[in-house]
Amino acid sequence: MRILNGRLLDLVCELDRLGKEPTLAALGHVMQGVNLAPTDVADYIQPTPRNYKRISVVVREEYELLVMTWLPGQASVPHDHSGSICLMQVVQGEAVEGCYKVAPDGYADLQYETAVRCGEVRAGHDAGVHSIRNSSPTGEILVSVHVYSPPLRDIRQFRPRPEPTSEGQQCDPHPTPTIVIVGGGFSGTMAAAQTLRRAHHAGLMVQVVLVERRGAIGEGLAYSTRESAHLLNVPAGRMSVWPDCPDDFVQWASRRYGDVRPTDFLPRQWYGEYVRESLLSTAEKAGKSAKLGVVFDEVRSVARHPSGGWMVHLGREPSIRAEAVILTVGHRQPSDPIGKRWCGPRTRFISDPWRPFATDIVGPDEAVVILGSGLTAVDTVLSLSQQPRCAPITLVSRHGLLPQTHAVSPVSPVDLTSLVSELAAAPGGVRVQSLLRQLRRKVRELMPMGGDWRSVVDGLRPHTTRLWRSMPPAERQRFLARLRPFWEVHRHRMALAVAEPFHVLLARGDVRLVSGRVESAWAEGETVRLVVRERGSDRLIESDTSWVINCTGPLPSNSVESNPVIGSLLVSGVLRPDELSLGIETTVNGNAIAENGQEVADLFLVGTLRKSTDWESTAVPELRSQAADAAERVLGLVAQRMRRSAQPDVTSVTRAG
Repeated sequence: MRILNGRLLDLVCELDRLGKEPTLAALGHVMQGVNLAPTDVADYIQPTPRNYKRISVVVREEYELLVMTWLPGQASVPHDHSGSICLMQVVQGEAVEGCYKVAPDGYADLQYETAVRCGEVRAGHDAGVHSIRNSSPTGEILVSVHVYSPPLRDIRQFRPRPEPTSEGQQCDPHPTPTIVIVGGGFSGTMAAAQTLRRAHHAGLMVQVVLVERRGAIGEGLAYSTRESAHLLNVPAGRMSVWPDCPDDFVQWASRRYGDVRPTDFLPRQWYGEYVRESLLSTAEKAGKSAKLGVVFDEVRSVARHPSGGWMVHLGREPSIRAEAVILTVGHRQPSDPIGKRWCGPRTRFISDPWRPFATDIVGPDEAVVILGSGLTAVDTVLSLSQQPRCAPITLVSRHGLLPQTHAVSPVSPVDLTSLVSELAAAPGGVRVQSLLRQLRRKVRELMPMGGDWRSVVDGLRPHTTRLWRSMPPAERQRFLARLRPFWEVHRHRMALAVAEPFHVLLARGDVRLVSGRVESAWAEGETVRLVVRERGSDRLIESDTSWVINCTGPLPSNSVESNPVIGSLLVSGVLRPDELSLGIETTVNGNAIAENGQEVADLFLVGTLRKSTDWESTAVPELRSQAADAAERVLGLVAQRMRRSAQPDVTSVTRAG
């Protein structure tokens, strides 16, 4: 445990005195007045060859204080601070700060660089996109002290342009007709790519505008990680973004990173790069006929234009007139599973493990309780275990289930077409208990012949939408209440390279699993006292921990509070949530259904919000098909309107004659 003393302690005391909402000027005055030296932060200087190191000094509800260590050549990616005040003081070496402008194609273009010398303080209130690097030619370590107020809840990380831009590559921001896609994760990026590709082949002149509130397209929540230990849970051979080119991802990864086999489980970060480059290469091939624009902003509302189409209103940028809108809004942050049962400050509660640097603050000597035991919890365990730990990690899960593991050798899916047809044709639709009995029977038949239960689960994949749509509402509710956790752990499995180190940690006792729910949490200082009620009994388990990390899984963005654009459309009656609160009601083709039950012809949904209709609406095979279908339908709508507008107005011609 590090002990604060000297001028570093003075800085913390001065920051504490600033109160609940410290201003930029007050923070800057305090940091300049203390004037730290390397000896003041010696215990926090920790160079690592993998990346620059962030060490937390203190975290308050009003601010956080960190020390960062940079070896020569180490740098941050271009990023912003998402509303927080940021101050940086160099206490050793010399930093180079780069300032960037985000271009219409989504890349960050460097505008200029400036030196930040030892002792200097830089400050800003979410002041644009910048980066920091250590360019020392003498090998000197750079040490900087940072204050963020409020503590960083999120940052947007941007991608610098690989080569200098040219004027000829810039997109025209005002072409028509325009198709706006809200959300730049996998679903939005591929909806844009499919629209550009099909428009180019059809010879349609369109502008596709992709609006993303984070700092990068193609990643979303799923592929934004920078941890090499976080792997895809599906083999590379099944992850192509193009349904008609199944080997595309394997070929891309082999060109970029060396020989890759279709059975390999690759880093999720690679996949985000692949998705982004697939869109940009498609836009380049489309040339002048179909153009791409990328806007990093938040869509605040989508409103019907009196003359048809939509007005898309943004938080900072000018509003956009659109012929059609495709909503690809993903999940929102997990719900708080403790809520009012938590007493005291919440500085030791990490609400979102996927927030950049979220777990960097956790020391190897600090005990951790993780709420949840799914794939996110497993990835968080591996992140925390990148460096040797001397404190335990405990997973607390309502059902105490862990994700199953993929087979050592690939298994072939069983053909379940006839079984599914029989179940779907039953009077009253598909019954959950009948489905479960039939699947268990199928597994029992396969096992004596050397079969594998995974082949049955994988054989069900092509039919899940049909089964879901054939279930009466009461049966869907029964599935969600009783069988969903068991389905999830068999359906969403761990790659072997993930499962092996995780199970080693379990076997050693470094990680343990508790089945139950948190009854109460009391935070005081650097300790959280948790009381967990064990599943199936009245036994209460009390323990002290240093950190609580919420890995219970994300929620759908289907409420007024969850997302501004979804909220605006729900309030205006253009959308309506489904009765099971899984997402938003749509037609089988992905068109929105309004509050009055009518189909909205020029508003489409792709992605997780379609779970209410399709159920299997989170995995690449289904999402890429949804993106392709939405692109085809939206371009058909645009072409129809273009033909209609090109026809002469018979009434006006008659009057003129």
